[in-house]
This record gives sequence, structure tokens and C-alpha cells, in this order.
Amino acid sequence: MEIRELPPLNWLRSFEAAARHLSFTAAAEELLITQSAVSQQVKLLEHFLGQPLFLRRPRRLQMTDVARNYLPTVINAFRILRDGTGEFLAPREESVLEIKANTAFSVFWLLPNLGKFTEAFPDVRIHLSTAFWSSDFAGSNAGVEIRYGRGEWDDVSGTRLRQEVIYPVCAPEIAERLHSPDDLLDETRLHLIHLADDWAFWEKSVGLPNRIGTDGHYFNTFVLALDMAKRGQGVTLGHDTLCADFLANGDLVKPFDLLAEARDNYYAVLPHGERSSPEARLFHNWVINHFPGA
Repeated sequence: MEIRELPPLNWLRSFEAAARHLSFTAAAEELLITQSAVSQQVKLLEHFLGQPLFLRRPRRLQMTDVARNYLPTVINAFRILRDGTGEFLAPREESVLEIKANTAFSVFWLLPNLGKFTEAFPDVRIHLSTAFWSSDFAGSNAGVEIRYGRGEWDDVSGTRLRQEVIYPVCAPEIAERLHSPDDLLDETRLHLIHLADDWAFWEKSVGLPNRIGTDGHYFNTFVLALDMAKRGQGVTLGHDTLCADFLANGDLVKPFDLLAEARDNYYAVLPHGERSSPEARLFHNWVINHFPGA
């Protein structure tokens, strides 16, 4: 039989109290309503069920077999509501989420945006540590990792956040001197150590001859190279995840609209797979949702 609706809670509460006390008067005192209100609500419930719940005796109530069978269900329903509401209202314990992320990503994207996550999920306490290369993640116990590379790792798989495009960036005063890519030869080039998407890769990808070479300064992270570029100490390669804010506020300029699709990208990784904690999955999905079209 399909039940299209449920009886109101106040009917059920009056029935449950009257059944415990076997008295409409005692039930009314407990519920802080009148005896006639309890009696009326029980009558409405009986009409709803189509069966009597009590035999009205001169000095006490007597439950029918229907009431005795129905009472445990009502009591259990109120217990579930009470316990569930108590859990909802009780102070929630903080959950600790270990995150290990690429250093440049942490500095230029994660930290400026992390407040949005902590504001939305105030019960999650963040422990963030940084790493440069994929090998730095070995032995990590982090719940979520942000790695930079090509997604080809033996131990884990990840979700690419976006397809990065790389391009030269520099301070505005240097950009004023760069009228064509040939002018880069007169400027100090800033290189990233061990980065495959280097100046030679950029030149080849945009159809330029390999002329920039290896002269210039070398750094092991975008954090240092981009800081040098902002200070007007040379030209380096950057990409949108790291440079978008600098380009928007004018600290860096993209002198040429010559873009190359990067081979290395940022990936959100759940190292523990299906065994990942709810907080790890929450953060993992939050990061991915901030990079539409990944």
C-alpha cells in the first residue's frame, strides 16, 4: 500500500505521550498544552489511521492492539529525529587535511585562493607543505597533492587542472624595449633548472629559430624566476596559473602574443585513491572546480 503522506508530528507526539502515561491529562502536562488539545490530536490520528488507538475508560486509557504495535515505530522515529538533530547542532570537531603542493602553485595560486576554501569549510584545518619535483612527493602522507609534470607517475594518477600555455613575461620597463622576439637577444634570459618546457621548446613551438640559447640566470623554481622578472632583472617564461594576477595588476607584461601549449601541467592527486578521507576528496574536488575545462 502506498502512503502518500505522513501524519503531523504533533499528533504523533500526543499519541506517544498519552501511551506512556495512559492519560490525556498527564500527557498534556508534559507537552504544556491542554488536555482537550491532546485528546483532539489523538482523535485526528485515529481518523488518519482509520483505527482506534485507545479505549477511553473512566479513570485511564487502555491501548488497543493497533496502538501497541504502532507505538514502537513512533518512539523509534522520534529517537532518530532527536539523535540526528543533536548531531547537527553539536559542535563539530575540526578535521586536519594534509596537503602537499608544488611550491610555485602554492605561492601564486593556492595561498591567494585558500581563504575561499577555509571560509566555505571552516571545520577543516589545513596543514600545507611544499615540494619542487615529483620525487619530493615520495613517502608523503598527504591526503591531497598538487604535482607539476605530465601525469605519468607509477604510484598515482591525477586530474589535470588546465592545459597551460607558456609565454615570455617581464617587467613593464623591459616590455617597452621588446618590439619583436629578436629583441629578446639583447635582454637577460631567466631559465628554470630541469624544466623541459624551456626557451628552446617555446621557440620551436611558436615557429621561431633557436637563437636564445642558454645564456642567462638559472633558478630551481618559478617563485624565484618570476620575482626576478618583476624586479626588471630579465625575461622569463610563465603561464596563466602563476602569472594571471601579475598580468592583471601590471607587475608583469606579456610582450608577445606567442603562446605554446605546455607539456608539463598541474595535477590534483588523491594518493590514497578510494581510501581518501572525506576532507581530501572535498578539497580535491574544490580545486578541480576552480579550473573549468581541465
